[in-house]
Parts: sequence; C-alpha cells; structure tokens
Amino acid sequence: MTINILLLNINAITCFLIAVRLLTFQRQTSAHNWIGSAFAYVLIVACAAVTIRIVTGTYIRADLAETIINITLCVSLFLSRGNVMHIFRRSGTHAN
Repeated sequence: MTINILLLNINAITCFLIAVRLLTFQRQTSAHNWIGSAFAYVLIVACAAVTIRIVTGTYIRADLAETIINITLCVSLFLSRGNVMHIFRRSGTHAN
C-alpha cells in the first residue's frame, strides 16, 4: 500500500464522517441560524463529493496537508457535537 492510497482512504473516511455528523446534527432548543445552516450544507456537499469521488476513482491524489485539515475539521465537529457555529464562536471576551 502506497502513501497516496493510505491518504486517499483516510480522506474518504474522514470526509464521510464529517458529512454524516453534520447530517445527524440536532439543534434541539437552540435558535435556527441561517449562516450556520448554509455553511453546514456546503460542508456536507463538499465532503460527500470528496468521498464519492475517491470511491469511484476520479479523485486520484491526496495531499498530507489536506488530510490533516480534514482530520482537524472532523475532530472539531465531533467535539462541538456537529454544531459548525461552535467551531467559530469565541469562548470568552478578551481585551486587546
């Protein structure tokens, strides 16, 4: 197994997990946010497209930096329980 095949497999799995986590997000009692919804929709489509392209063989090269970015995004989404707005929200106020 070459490093490229390994990176492609990791990317496919990571992008699949991102898309599934975003699709299964339940906002429960929080208010609806159109910006967050649009951003989540774009991420779902992009990650699903990457997964489908890798599985069908049209996505033939993966980069280590891209794989690290996808893994970081996946971990961030799982830590925020699928809420994309929590990734960008500031945790506190800091005086500059």
